[in-house]
Amino acid sequence: MNDLTITIPAEYIRNLINQELDARKEVEESELKKAREGRKHMRIGKYSCYPRLRRSFESFEELGGVINKSAGAVQQRMSGKIPFTTREKELILKYLGVEVNTVNKRKYFDIGKKEVRR
Repeated sequence: MNDLTITIPAEYIRNLINQELDARKEVEESELKKAREGRKHMRIGKYSCYPRLRRSFESFEELGGVINKSAGAVQQRMSGKIPFTTREKELILKYLGVEVNTVNKRKYFDIGKKEVRR
């Protein structure tokens, strides 16, 4: 029988290991950098209404585009002066990719009173 032996230089193996370690270090650094970057969202104050909606949208204009309202009208709704209609709630939840049901409506809109029907 033929005895085949392969010799791999130790230097080659060290280079491969160093390349793998460098690649892992770059991935960890990029993940840390991504975690440190703040996600853009609406300002969340101490006593703000609808915190989940504020985290989901960057501006009143973006949310207004979903429910076909102006930024001023959205601002009144987000401050709690005017309640969201049932249709607006459904449009927002569908846009966010969340199932439209009473549990999710309560989660996103904190409704303790009856919904306004228009």
